[in-house]
Amino acid sequence: MNMNETNRTGKAYKAGMTGAKAGERAARDADAGKGGAARVSRGSSASSASSERARVKKSVGASEALRRQSARGVAVSAGRAPRQGDGAKNKKAQGETGLARRDERQLAEARKEERWQRGVERIRVGHDRILFILVVLLLSIGVVMVYSASYPTAIAEGKNGFFYAGRQLMWIGIGSVAMLITAFMPIKFIKRMSIPFYGITAILLCLVLVFGSESGGAKRWIRITSSVKFQPSEFAKVALVMALAWYADRMSDKIKNSENGKQKFLYGVFLPSLFIFTYAGLVILEKHLSGTLIIVVIGVVVMFLAGAGMSMIPYYSVLGIGGAVAYVLYNPYALRRILTYADKEADILDEKWQTYQGSLAIGSGGFLGLGLGQSRQKFSYVSEAQNDFIFTIWCEEMGFVGAVLVIALFLALIFRGYKVALRAPDTFSSLLVFGIMTQLGVQVFLNLMVVTDIIPNTGISLPFLSYGGTSLAVMMAEMGLVLSVSRRSYQKLQ
Repeated sequence: MNMNETNRTGKAYKAGMTGAKAGERAARDADAGKGGAARVSRGSSASSASSERARVKKSVGASEALRRQSARGVAVSAGRAPRQGDGAKNKKAQGETGLARRDERQLAEARKEERWQRGVERIRVGHDRILFILVVLLLSIGVVMVYSASYPTAIAEGKNGFFYAGRQLMWIGIGSVAMLITAFMPIKFIKRMSIPFYGITAILLCLVLVFGSESGGAKRWIRITSSVKFQPSEFAKVALVMALAWYADRMSDKIKNSENGKQKFLYGVFLPSLFIFTYAGLVILEKHLSGTLIIVVIGVVVMFLAGAGMSMIPYYSVLGIGGAVAYVLYNPYALRRILTYADKEADILDEKWQTYQGSLAIGSGGFLGLGLGQSRQKFSYVSEAQNDFIFTIWCEEMGFVGAVLVIALFLALIFRGYKVALRAPDTFSSLLVFGIMTQLGVQVFLNLMVVTDIIPNTGISLPFLSYGGTSLAVMMAEMGLVLSVSRRSYQKLQ
Protein backbone atom coordinates (compact mmCIF):
# COMPACT_ATOMS: atom_id res chain seq x y z
CA MET A 1 0.00 0.00 0.00
CA ASN A 2 1.56 3.37 -1.02
CA MET A 3 1.32 6.69 0.75
CA ASN A 4 -1.55 7.95 -1.44
CA GLU A 5 -3.62 4.96 -0.42
CA THR A 6 -2.61 5.59 3.18
CA ASN A 7 -3.70 9.22 2.94
CA ARG A 8 -7.02 8.19 1.39
CA THR A 9 -7.47 5.68 4.19
CA GLY A 10 -6.66 8.34 6.79
CA LYS A 11 -9.20 10.72 5.25
CA ALA A 12 -11.77 7.97 5.25
CA TYR A 13 -10.94 7.26 8.86
CA LYS A 14 -11.40 10.93 9.80
CA ALA A 15 -14.69 11.00 7.90
CA GLY A 16 -15.78 7.96 9.86
CA MET A 17 -14.75 9.65 13.08
CA THR A 18 -16.80 12.71 12.11
CA GLY A 19 -19.81 10.51 11.55
CA ALA A 20 -19.18 8.78 14.86
CA LYS A 21 -19.01 12.06 16.75
CA ALA A 22 -22.16 13.28 15.00
CA GLY A 23 -23.89 10.10 16.08
CA GLU A 24 -22.57 10.59 19.61
CA ARG A 25 -23.97 14.13 19.69
CA ALA A 26 -27.29 12.93 18.37
CA ALA A 27 -27.40 10.27 21.08
CA ARG A 28 -26.61 12.78 23.82
CA ASP A 29 -29.18 15.20 22.43
CA ALA A 30 -31.76 12.46 22.47
CA ASP A 31 -30.90 11.52 26.09
CA ALA A 32 -30.70 15.10 27.32
CA GLY A 33 -34.05 15.98 25.83
CA LYS A 34 -32.66 18.84 23.71
CA GLY A 35 -34.69 20.46 20.99
CA GLY A 36 -37.23 22.09 23.28
CA ALA A 37 -39.27 19.00 24.17
CA ALA A 38 -41.45 19.92 27.10
CA ARG A 39 -42.07 16.46 28.54
CA VAL A 40 -40.75 13.09 27.45
CA SER A 41 -42.52 9.82 28.07
CA ARG A 42 -40.49 6.91 29.39
CA GLY A 43 -41.23 4.54 26.51
CA SER A 44 -40.54 6.94 23.66
CA SER A 45 -37.37 8.28 25.30
CA ALA A 46 -35.99 4.80 25.94
CA SER A 47 -36.68 3.57 22.38
CA SER A 48 -35.18 6.66 20.72
CA ALA A 49 -32.12 6.47 22.95
CA SER A 50 -31.67 2.74 22.10
CA SER A 51 -31.81 3.42 18.37
CA GLU A 52 -29.32 6.26 18.64
CA ARG A 53 -26.93 4.11 20.68
CA ALA A 54 -27.15 1.36 18.08
CA ARG A 55 -26.27 3.86 15.37
CA VAL A 56 -23.36 5.16 17.46
CA LYS A 57 -21.99 1.63 17.95
CA LYS A 58 -22.22 0.94 14.21
CA SER A 59 -20.40 4.19 13.41
CA VAL A 60 -17.77 3.53 16.05
CA GLY A 61 -17.16 0.05 14.66
CA ALA A 62 -16.69 1.47 11.16
CA SER A 63 -14.27 4.12 12.38
CA GLU A 64 -12.18 1.57 14.28
CA ALA A 65 -11.96 -0.64 11.20
CA LEU A 66 -10.72 2.34 9.19
CA ARG A 67 -8.18 3.12 11.91
CA ARG A 68 -6.76 -0.41 11.81
CA GLN A 69 -6.60 -0.32 8.01
CA SER A 70 -4.79 3.04 8.14
CA ALA A 71 -2.31 1.71 10.69
CA ARG A 72 -1.52 -1.29 8.47
CA GLY A 73 -1.00 1.04 5.53
CA VAL A 74 1.46 3.18 7.47
CA ALA A 75 3.34 0.08 8.58
CA VAL A 76 3.66 -1.24 4.98
CA SER A 77 4.81 2.09 3.63
CA ALA A 78 7.35 2.34 6.47
CA GLY A 79 8.93 -1.02 5.39
CA ARG A 80 9.94 0.06 1.87
CA ALA A 81 13.16 1.89 0.91
CA PRO A 82 13.27 5.63 1.64
CA ARG A 83 12.48 7.94 -1.24
CA GLN A 84 12.92 11.62 -1.87
CA GLY A 85 10.30 13.65 0.03
CA ASP A 86 9.62 10.87 2.54
CA GLY A 87 10.55 13.20 5.42
CA ALA A 88 7.64 15.57 4.76
CA LYS A 89 5.30 12.64 4.19
CA ASN A 90 6.41 11.04 7.45
CA LYS A 91 5.75 14.30 9.32
CA LYS A 92 2.32 14.46 7.75
CA ALA A 93 1.70 10.85 8.74
CA GLN A 94 2.81 11.61 12.31
CA GLY A 95 0.43 14.57 12.41
CA GLU A 96 -2.40 12.36 11.24
CA THR A 97 -1.44 9.80 13.88
CA GLY A 98 -1.63 12.53 16.55
CA LEU A 99 -5.05 13.53 15.30
CA ALA A 100 -6.11 9.91 15.39
CA ARG A 101 -4.97 9.58 19.01
CA ARG A 102 -6.88 12.73 19.95
CA ASP A 103 -9.97 11.42 18.21
CA GLU A 104 -9.60 8.10 20.04
CA ARG A 105 -9.38 9.98 23.35
CA GLN A 106 -12.53 11.94 22.55
CA LEU A 107 -14.22 8.74 21.46
CA ALA A 108 -13.35 7.10 24.80
CA GLU A 109 -14.82 10.05 26.67
CA ALA A 110 -17.94 9.86 24.52
CA ARG A 111 -18.28 6.16 25.30
CA LYS A 112 -17.96 6.88 29.01
CA GLU A 113 -20.65 9.55 28.75
CA GLU A 114 -22.87 7.21 26.75
CA ARG A 115 -22.56 4.50 29.43
CA TRP A 116 -23.44 7.02 32.16
CA GLN A 117 -26.43 8.31 30.22
CA ARG A 118 -27.72 4.79 29.55
CA GLY A 119 -31.00 4.42 31.39
CA VAL A 120 -31.22 8.14 32.14
CA GLU A 121 -34.25 10.11 31.10
CA ARG A 122 -34.05 13.90 31.11
CA ILE A 123 -37.39 15.46 31.80
CA ARG A 124 -38.78 18.88 32.60
CA VAL A 125 -39.93 18.86 36.20
CA GLY A 126 -41.13 21.52 38.60
CA HIS A 127 -38.81 23.54 40.77
CA ASP A 128 -37.20 21.75 43.69
CA ARG A 129 -39.84 22.13 46.39
CA ILE A 130 -37.66 20.91 49.24
CA LEU A 131 -35.00 23.51 48.49
CA PHE A 132 -37.64 26.23 48.28
CA ILE A 133 -39.19 25.20 51.61
CA LEU A 134 -35.78 25.25 53.31
CA VAL A 135 -35.18 28.80 52.07
CA VAL A 136 -38.62 29.91 53.32
CA LEU A 137 -37.99 28.36 56.76
CA LEU A 138 -34.65 30.16 57.14
CA LEU A 139 -36.18 33.46 56.01
CA SER A 140 -39.01 33.05 58.52
CA ILE A 141 -36.58 32.43 61.37
CA GLY A 142 -34.58 35.42 60.17
CA VAL A 143 -37.52 37.84 60.31
CA VAL A 144 -38.50 36.73 63.82
CA MET A 145 -34.93 36.99 65.08
CA VAL A 146 -34.28 40.37 63.46
CA TYR A 147 -37.31 41.72 65.30
CA SER A 148 -36.33 40.10 68.60
CA ALA A 149 -32.68 41.21 68.39
CA SER A 150 -33.24 44.71 67.01
CA TYR A 151 -36.15 46.27 68.87
CA PRO A 152 -33.97 47.45 71.83
CA THR A 153 -31.59 49.10 69.36
CA ALA A 154 -34.47 50.66 67.40
CA ILE A 155 -36.06 52.08 70.54
CA ALA A 156 -32.72 53.42 71.75
CA GLU A 157 -32.35 55.21 68.40
CA GLY A 158 -35.80 56.77 68.80
CA LYS A 159 -37.41 54.59 66.13
CA ASN A 160 -40.33 52.22 66.12
CA GLY A 161 -39.46 48.83 67.64
CA PHE A 162 -40.52 47.15 64.38
CA PHE A 163 -38.26 49.40 62.24
CA TYR A 164 -35.51 46.89 61.38
CA ALA A 165 -37.93 43.96 61.03
CA GLY A 166 -40.06 46.04 58.66
CA ARG A 167 -37.07 46.86 56.49
CA GLN A 168 -36.08 43.19 56.55
CA LEU A 169 -39.53 42.30 55.21
CA MET A 170 -39.13 44.95 52.52
CA TRP A 171 -35.85 43.40 51.37
CA ILE A 172 -37.40 39.93 51.48
CA GLY A 173 -40.09 41.27 49.15
CA ILE A 174 -37.43 42.61 46.75
CA GLY A 175 -35.52 39.35 47.02
CA SER A 176 -38.67 37.34 46.34
CA VAL A 177 -39.24 39.22 43.09
CA ALA A 178 -35.60 38.62 42.12
CA MET A 179 -35.86 34.92 43.01
CA LEU A 180 -39.08 34.56 40.99
CA ILE A 181 -37.44 36.15 37.94
CA THR A 182 -34.24 34.10 38.10
CA ALA A 183 -36.14 30.88 38.85
CA PHE A 184 -37.83 31.06 35.44
CA MET A 185 -34.82 32.27 33.46
CA PRO A 186 -33.71 29.86 30.71
CA ILE A 187 -30.25 28.44 31.31
CA LYS A 188 -29.11 29.63 27.88
CA PHE A 189 -30.03 33.22 28.77
CA ILE A 190 -28.17 32.99 32.10
CA LYS A 191 -25.13 31.63 30.30
CA ARG A 192 -25.26 34.36 27.66
CA MET A 193 -25.41 37.09 30.32
CA SER A 194 -22.51 35.75 32.40
CA ILE A 195 -19.69 37.81 30.91
CA PRO A 196 -21.68 41.08 30.55
CA PHE A 197 -22.75 40.73 34.19
CA TYR A 198 -19.14 40.14 35.21
CA GLY A 199 -18.06 43.31 33.39
CA ILE A 200 -20.85 45.47 34.84
CA THR A 201 -20.03 44.27 38.36
CA ALA A 202 -16.33 45.06 37.83
CA ILE A 203 -17.31 48.62 36.88
CA LEU A 204 -19.42 48.91 40.05
CA LEU A 205 -16.50 47.69 42.15
CA CYS A 206 -14.36 50.44 40.64
CA LEU A 207 -17.05 53.08 41.20
CA VAL A 208 -17.45 52.22 44.87
CA LEU A 209 -13.77 53.03 45.44
CA VAL A 210 -14.36 56.53 44.08
CA PHE A 211 -17.95 57.41 44.96
CA GLY A 212 -18.63 54.88 47.70
CA SER A 213 -20.12 55.62 51.12
CA GLU A 214 -17.70 55.02 53.99
CA SER A 215 -18.72 53.36 57.24
CA GLY A 216 -16.50 52.00 60.00
CA GLY A 217 -13.37 52.84 58.03
CA ALA A 218 -14.49 50.73 55.03
CA LYS A 219 -15.83 52.00 51.71
CA ARG A 220 -18.14 49.23 50.49
CA TRP A 221 -21.50 50.82 49.64
CA ILE A 222 -22.90 52.95 46.84
CA ARG A 223 -25.59 55.20 48.24
CA ILE A 224 -28.65 55.87 46.09
CA THR A 225 -30.68 57.89 48.59
CA SER A 226 -30.21 58.83 52.23
CA SER A 227 -31.73 55.51 53.32
CA VAL A 228 -31.04 53.21 50.34
CA LYS A 229 -27.59 51.86 49.49
CA PHE A 230 -26.20 48.65 48.01
CA GLN A 231 -22.98 46.66 48.21
CA PRO A 232 -21.39 45.73 44.84
CA SER A 233 -19.20 43.05 46.44
CA GLU A 234 -22.34 40.95 46.99
CA PHE A 235 -22.97 40.96 43.24
CA ALA A 236 -19.32 40.06 42.67
CA LYS A 237 -19.71 36.65 44.31
CA VAL A 238 -22.44 35.39 41.97
CA ALA A 239 -20.94 37.21 38.96
CA LEU A 240 -17.65 35.36 39.46
CA VAL A 241 -19.42 32.00 39.72
CA MET A 242 -21.32 32.66 36.50
CA ALA A 243 -18.22 33.83 34.61
CA LEU A 244 -16.08 30.86 35.69
CA ALA A 245 -18.88 28.40 34.88
CA TRP A 246 -19.16 29.94 31.40
CA TYR A 247 -15.36 29.82 30.93
CA ALA A 248 -15.04 26.21 32.14
CA ASP A 249 -17.87 25.12 29.86
CA ARG A 250 -16.15 26.62 26.80
CA MET A 251 -12.60 25.52 27.67
CA SER A 252 -13.39 22.12 29.17
CA ASP A 253 -11.16 20.09 26.83
CA LYS A 254 -8.13 22.34 27.37
CA ILE A 255 -8.63 22.52 31.13
CA LYS A 256 -8.73 18.71 31.40
CA ASN A 257 -5.86 18.07 28.95
CA SER A 258 -3.41 16.28 31.27
CA GLU A 259 -1.07 15.36 28.38
CA ASN A 260 -0.09 18.99 27.77
CA GLY A 261 1.03 20.54 31.06
CA LYS A 262 1.56 24.03 29.67
CA GLN A 263 -1.89 24.14 28.10
CA LYS A 264 -3.51 22.80 31.28
CA PHE A 265 -1.76 25.45 33.39
CA LEU A 266 -2.65 28.24 30.96
CA TYR A 267 -6.34 27.40 30.62
CA GLY A 268 -6.92 25.71 33.96
CA VAL A 269 -4.94 27.98 36.30
CA PHE A 270 -3.57 31.22 34.85
CA LEU A 271 -6.51 32.53 32.83
CA PRO A 272 -9.10 31.72 35.52
CA SER A 273 -6.90 33.49 38.07
CA LEU A 274 -7.40 36.71 36.09
CA PHE A 275 -11.16 36.39 36.67
CA ILE A 276 -10.69 35.61 40.36
CA PHE A 277 -7.99 38.04 41.41
CA THR A 278 -9.41 40.98 39.46
CA TYR A 279 -12.42 40.83 41.76
CA ALA A 280 -10.37 39.90 44.81
CA GLY A 281 -8.08 42.90 44.30
CA LEU A 282 -10.97 45.35 43.92
CA VAL A 283 -12.82 43.97 46.97
CA ILE A 284 -9.72 44.01 49.18
CA LEU A 285 -9.30 47.70 48.36
CA GLU A 286 -12.71 48.19 49.99
CA LYS A 287 -11.19 46.76 53.20
CA HIS A 288 -13.55 43.82 52.95
CA LEU A 289 -11.40 40.88 54.00
CA SER A 290 -14.19 38.32 54.44
CA GLY A 291 -15.66 39.15 51.02
CA THR A 292 -12.24 38.72 49.44
CA LEU A 293 -11.75 35.37 51.13
CA ILE A 294 -15.13 34.10 49.91
CA ILE A 295 -14.40 35.21 46.34
CA VAL A 296 -11.07 33.38 46.27
CA VAL A 297 -12.49 30.20 47.83
CA ILE A 298 -15.47 29.90 45.47
CA GLY A 299 -13.21 30.61 42.48
CA VAL A 300 -10.80 27.85 43.48
CA VAL A 301 -13.65 25.39 44.14
CA VAL A 302 -15.32 26.04 40.77
CA MET A 303 -12.10 25.58 38.81
CA PHE A 304 -11.16 22.47 40.79
CA LEU A 305 -14.52 20.92 39.93
CA ALA A 306 -14.04 22.03 36.32
CA GLY A 307 -10.99 19.76 36.08
CA ALA A 308 -8.05 22.05 36.85
CA GLY A 309 -6.91 19.59 39.52
CA MET A 310 -4.38 20.03 42.30
CA SER A 311 -1.90 21.84 40.07
CA MET A 312 -3.65 25.13 40.79
CA ILE A 313 -3.32 24.94 44.58
CA PRO A 314 0.34 26.09 44.88
CA TYR A 315 -0.20 28.96 42.42
CA TYR A 316 -3.34 30.24 44.12
CA SER A 317 -1.83 29.68 47.58
CA VAL A 318 1.17 31.90 46.82
CA LEU A 319 -1.04 34.65 45.40
CA GLY A 320 -3.59 34.39 48.21
CA ILE A 321 -1.12 34.30 51.10
CA GLY A 322 0.96 37.08 49.57
CA GLY A 323 -2.09 39.29 49.15
CA ALA A 324 -3.33 38.58 52.69
CA VAL A 325 0.05 39.40 54.24
CA ALA A 326 0.32 42.63 52.26
CA TYR A 327 -3.21 43.63 53.29
CA VAL A 328 -2.59 43.01 56.98
CA LEU A 329 0.76 44.81 57.00
CA TYR A 330 -0.61 47.90 55.26
CA ASN A 331 -3.94 47.95 57.10
CA PRO A 332 -3.47 48.77 60.80
CA TYR A 333 -7.11 48.04 61.62
CA ALA A 334 -6.93 44.46 60.35
CA LEU A 335 -3.57 43.91 62.06
CA ARG A 336 -5.03 45.17 65.34
CA ARG A 337 -7.91 42.70 65.07
CA ILE A 338 -5.55 39.79 64.58
CA LEU A 339 -3.31 40.85 67.47
CA THR A 340 -6.36 41.29 69.71
CA TYR A 341 -7.58 37.82 68.82
CA ALA A 342 -4.17 36.30 69.56
CA ASP A 343 -3.83 38.15 72.89
CA LYS A 344 -5.67 36.07 75.48
CA GLU A 345 -5.24 38.87 78.03
CA ALA A 346 -6.81 41.56 75.84
CA ASP A 347 -9.25 43.89 77.60
CA ILE A 348 -12.73 42.37 77.39
CA LEU A 349 -14.21 45.80 78.12
CA ASP A 350 -12.56 47.28 75.04
CA GLU A 351 -11.01 45.31 72.19
CA LYS A 352 -12.78 41.99 72.84
CA TRP A 353 -16.11 43.42 74.00
CA GLN A 354 -18.21 42.21 71.08
CA THR A 355 -16.77 38.71 70.96
CA TYR A 356 -16.93 38.30 74.74
CA GLN A 357 -20.57 39.41 74.98
CA GLY A 358 -21.48 37.10 72.11
CA SER A 359 -19.87 34.17 73.92
CA LEU A 360 -21.85 35.05 77.07
CA ALA A 361 -25.06 35.04 75.02
CA ILE A 362 -24.35 31.58 73.59
CA GLY A 363 -23.37 30.17 76.95
CA SER A 364 -26.33 31.59 78.87
CA GLY A 365 -28.82 29.92 76.51
CA GLY A 366 -28.19 26.47 77.93
CA PHE A 367 -29.93 23.49 76.39
CA LEU A 368 -33.40 24.93 75.71
CA GLY A 369 -32.70 28.68 75.86
CA LEU A 370 -34.25 31.53 77.82
CA GLY A 371 -37.29 31.72 75.54
CA LEU A 372 -38.09 33.66 72.39
CA GLY A 373 -37.68 37.38 72.99
CA GLN A 374 -36.08 36.87 76.42
CA SER A 375 -32.45 37.61 75.53
CA ARG A 376 -30.57 39.91 77.93
CA GLN A 377 -27.43 40.43 75.85
CA LYS A 378 -29.31 42.26 73.08
CA PHE A 379 -29.84 45.23 75.42
CA SER A 380 -26.72 47.13 74.30
CA TYR A 381 -24.32 44.34 75.29
CA VAL A 382 -23.97 42.72 71.88
CA SER A 383 -23.63 45.73 69.58
CA GLU A 384 -26.06 45.75 66.62
CA ALA A 385 -27.22 42.26 67.57
CA GLN A 386 -29.43 42.03 64.46
CA ASN A 387 -26.40 41.97 62.16
CA ASP A 388 -23.40 39.64 62.16
CA PHE A 389 -23.92 38.35 65.74
CA ILE A 390 -27.59 37.44 65.38
CA PHE A 391 -26.75 33.75 65.83
CA THR A 392 -25.58 34.47 69.41
CA ILE A 393 -28.98 35.97 70.29
CA TRP A 394 -30.73 32.99 68.68
CA CYS A 395 -28.63 30.63 70.81
CA GLU A 396 -29.41 32.62 73.97
CA GLU A 397 -33.15 32.53 73.35
CA MET A 398 -33.50 29.04 71.81
CA GLY A 399 -30.54 27.26 73.36
CA PHE A 400 -28.51 24.34 72.06
CA VAL A 401 -31.60 22.81 70.44
CA GLY A 402 -32.26 25.97 68.43
CA ALA A 403 -28.61 26.20 67.36
CA VAL A 404 -28.66 22.62 66.10
CA LEU A 405 -31.93 23.29 64.27
CA VAL A 406 -30.54 26.26 62.32
CA ILE A 407 -27.29 24.49 61.47
CA ALA A 408 -29.26 21.44 60.32
CA LEU A 409 -31.42 23.63 58.04
CA PHE A 410 -28.31 25.15 56.45
CA LEU A 411 -26.71 21.72 55.96
CA ALA A 412 -29.91 20.37 54.40
CA LEU A 413 -30.09 23.36 52.05
CA ILE A 414 -26.47 22.97 50.96
CA PHE A 415 -26.88 19.21 50.48
CA ARG A 416 -30.03 19.76 48.43
CA GLY A 417 -28.25 22.33 46.27
CA TYR A 418 -25.36 19.96 45.60
CA LYS A 419 -27.87 17.29 44.61
CA VAL A 420 -29.34 19.70 42.06
CA ALA A 421 -25.82 20.36 40.75
CA LEU A 422 -25.12 16.66 40.30
CA ARG A 423 -28.33 16.26 38.27
CA ALA A 424 -27.76 19.36 36.13
CA PRO A 425 -27.99 18.85 32.35
CA ASP A 426 -24.67 20.46 31.37
CA THR A 427 -21.32 21.67 32.68
CA PHE A 428 -22.33 25.32 32.98
CA SER A 429 -25.45 24.58 35.03
CA SER A 430 -23.63 22.14 37.29
CA LEU A 431 -20.73 24.48 38.07
CA LEU A 432 -23.12 27.40 38.55
CA VAL A 433 -25.04 25.57 41.28
CA PHE A 434 -21.88 24.14 42.85
CA GLY A 435 -20.40 27.64 43.06
CA ILE A 436 -23.53 29.22 44.56
CA MET A 437 -23.96 26.54 47.21
CA THR A 438 -20.24 26.66 48.04
CA GLN A 439 -20.55 30.41 48.56
CA LEU A 440 -23.48 29.85 50.91
CA GLY A 441 -21.61 27.16 52.84
CA VAL A 442 -18.41 29.18 53.20
CA GLN A 443 -20.33 32.25 54.38
CA VAL A 444 -22.27 30.27 57.01
CA PHE A 445 -19.08 28.54 58.16
CA LEU A 446 -17.12 31.79 58.52
CA ASN A 447 -19.94 33.52 60.43
CA LEU A 448 -20.24 30.68 62.92
CA MET A 449 -16.45 30.62 63.35
CA VAL A 450 -16.43 34.36 64.10
CA VAL A 451 -19.29 34.43 66.61
CA THR A 452 -17.81 31.46 68.50
CA ASP A 453 -14.39 33.20 68.67
CA ILE A 454 -12.58 30.56 66.63
CA ILE A 455 -11.26 33.10 64.11
CA PRO A 456 -10.87 36.91 64.32
CA ASN A 457 -13.93 39.05 63.73
CA THR A 458 -14.11 39.74 59.98
CA GLY A 459 -17.59 41.27 59.74
CA ILE A 460 -19.55 38.66 57.79
CA SER A 461 -23.32 38.22 57.86
CA LEU A 462 -25.27 34.98 58.35
CA PRO A 463 -27.28 34.30 55.16
CA PHE A 464 -31.08 34.65 55.44
CA LEU A 465 -30.90 35.44 59.18
CA SER A 466 -28.81 38.60 59.56
CA TYR A 467 -30.39 41.97 58.92
CA GLY A 468 -29.29 43.18 55.51
CA GLY A 469 -30.37 44.57 52.21
CA THR A 470 -28.14 43.75 49.25
CA SER A 471 -26.79 40.52 50.73
CA LEU A 472 -30.28 39.15 51.41
CA ALA A 473 -31.76 40.12 48.02
CA VAL A 474 -28.76 38.78 46.07
CA MET A 475 -28.72 35.52 48.01
CA MET A 476 -32.42 35.01 47.25
CA ALA A 477 -31.75 35.71 43.56
CA GLU A 478 -29.00 33.06 43.66
CA MET A 479 -31.46 30.57 45.12
CA GLY A 480 -33.67 31.40 42.15
CA LEU A 481 -30.83 30.38 39.81
CA VAL A 482 -30.53 27.07 41.64
CA LEU A 483 -34.27 26.54 41.30
CA SER A 484 -34.02 27.32 37.59
CA VAL A 485 -31.43 24.58 37.12
CA SER A 486 -33.52 22.17 39.18
CA ARG A 487 -36.29 22.35 36.58
CA ARG A 488 -34.19 20.25 34.19
CA SER A 489 -33.39 17.09 36.09
CA TYR A 490 -33.09 13.38 35.34
CA GLN A 491 -34.25 10.06 36.69
CA LYS A 492 -32.88 6.55 36.32
CA LEU A 493 -35.15 4.19 34.41
CA GLN A 494 -35.80 0.82 36.03
